[in-house]
Amino acid sequence: MNPGIAPSGLFWTTALPENAVKVNLGDGSAVMQATNLSVLDFGDFGNSLFGGGVPPVPATVSFTVRWSGVLDRAKVVSTDTGMTGEFIRNTAQMEWSATVGDFDFVSAPAETSASDFAEIGQERNGTFFTRG
Repeated sequence: MNPGIAPSGLFWTTALPENAVKVNLGDGSAVMQATNLSVLDFGDFGNSLFGGGVPPVPATVSFTVRWSGVLDRAKVVSTDTGMTGEFIRNTAQMEWSATVGDFDFVSAPAETSASDFAEIGQERNGTFFTRG
């Protein structure tokens, strides 16, 4: 999962517990939540991928992302690439907070956020392509 991607350059990759994500493809909704998740703040994207910059600073993040509605549904089956999936284009809203060292950051409430593009779905590929 990539729970933290934002235009300002925030980027965290970490495993979340299974109960942190709930999905209902029938009504096009999903919720992803974490509270006080420990991450490392590398300062910028390049340093997080390649190192060589300042040492990372321990940080904690909390967030809730909610997807809702059904604007469009698409089913994709590609025997050439061995991939199949069902995807729902919808809308998403997010709120988050982070503590890095002595600094606290807090977004506006989720109700004030909007998405240009949001999508949820399920996909099977590789050895899972023919199952299901």
